Amino acid sequence: MTKQEIFLSHFIENKRIVVESTFVEFSQLPSLLIPHTSLHTHLEEEAAAAALRKDPAVKSRLREFTVTDNWTNFLHIGKVYCIIALTLLSAVTFFEFRAEWGIPFAWNIPVFLMALLTIGASQHQLAGALHEAVHHTLFKNRTLNELASDWLCGFPILTSTYQFRLYHLAHHQFVNDPKRDPDFALLKDSGHWLDFPIAKTNFLWMMLRQVFLVELFRYIITRVRYNTVGSHSESPYRASDGAGTKIPARLVTGFFFFLIVSVFALQKWGDAWQVIAIPAAGWLVVSATLAMLPVRFFEKARIKPVFHPRWIFVGQTFTFGAIVAGLGFIQMTSEFMALRYFSMLWYGAILTTFPFFMILRQLVQHGNGDRGWLTNTRVFRMVAPVRYAVFPFGMDYHLPHHMYASVPHYRLKALHDFLMTVPRYFDHCQLVDNYLVPKKNSTRRNPTVVEVLGPEYAASSDNVHIDDSVLDDWEVDEKEAILKSGRPLKEVPKEDRPMDQAEAKDCA
Repeated sequence: MTKQEIFLSHFIENKRIVVESTFVEFSQLPSLLIPHTSLHTHLEEEAAAAALRKDPAVKSRLREFTVTDNWTNFLHIGKVYCIIALTLLSAVTFFEFRAEWGIPFAWNIPVFLMALLTIGASQHQLAGALHEAVHHTLFKNRTLNELASDWLCGFPILTSTYQFRLYHLAHHQFVNDPKRDPDFALLKDSGHWLDFPIAKTNFLWMMLRQVFLVELFRYIITRVRYNTVGSHSESPYRASDGAGTKIPARLVTGFFFFLIVSVFALQKWGDAWQVIAIPAAGWLVVSATLAMLPVRFFEKARIKPVFHPRWIFVGQTFTFGAIVAGLGFIQMTSEFMALRYFSMLWYGAILTTFPFFMILRQLVQHGNGDRGWLTNTRVFRMVAPVRYAVFPFGMDYHLPHHMYASVPHYRLKALHDFLMTVPRYFDHCQLVDNYLVPKKNSTRRNPTVVEVLGPEYAASSDNVHIDDSVLDDWEVDEKEAILKSGRPLKEVPKEDRPMDQAEAKDCA
């Protein structure tokens, strides 16, 4: 029986293969236990990608996988908030009653660190939900997709859906392009770029360096700067007439500083109602100014927003102001240190564990990959805690996500399982098991994260995949200029492109 005939039977994860209703152990099929990406040539990847794009069975099944709704992700986001609430409640309860329980003060340290890790991981989960909204897969309704993403996910972690969309769609369209993929520029500017392939010891040393916090601060500051229009000088989404001014951003930054200083000063010299009234007055002034600023004062991008950036800034300042002033009011009217606890745990995580988990993901998803459609990233099979902290909302199934970005996160595993029955995908999909320690009792020895970044697994294809389909779901100005910005890198005929987001949604 040929390899192709075996594949065309249903492939079940990595345990067994069904062949004519008979189970055949992988140990009996040594020819299948071959490395993936590192052995594939330019022509092999190009031929496999072209055939897979045209495969009628794949196109037919995509109609099922691209279906979205307006309720499923409320359950996923709600689960994250339950974990956040339980973590905050548990940590604060311990801090409040530790002495009464007769527990030594030193126990505050591990409890605080565990809380920071859990909250940082949960903030990464919120960023994962935000990532879904960037692709319009969080909710089917466009307005709900944007509002829920901003207010439930983006604003609490000091960003917005639109700001991240401008960054992230460029990454998808020009993945692993050293000039146009903003991931390259961000990692270089923050000092986290690694020259792949890289030895295990070098990668582990990079991880250990984050303990000193300075590099984490530099990363999160750089990331905030890049997730705004125009921060990446080579961004293909810069409008030719949209330079704008720094006034809106300075208004927002100024309000943040005003809020922090005023609330903490009023804690000592003011009264409780001033903690509400003065920040509220400051927010009204900033919001009115943002509302009245002419459009030319705002930076303009070629991808049009669902809501104008002025209202995004208003929402961001309101959220931050309401949290700080509200908790400050509670702290002044009771003996409960609400603002102090929340600042240490929530904003402390934003500056430490949240960027740490982002670095652990961003470096490895595409590091040591090339620019081929099937070889620019991988599928990561991790234990549950690592999946929650490092690969939120389906980011572990990163290869099928980059192939078909209109598939929501909760269907990516099913999509991957289906594609593993297609020989062209199976041949090129690099599976990665665990982050540091090899998977035990596995019938197939796949590399760990630190191993897949080394020379043995360096992708060798020189194909250039440009995913113009990421623009199809959005209103775009100067679209032709964006499409030309990647040429003459590679010209991909329309019929050979993967099903774009608009087409997939129409089929569904």
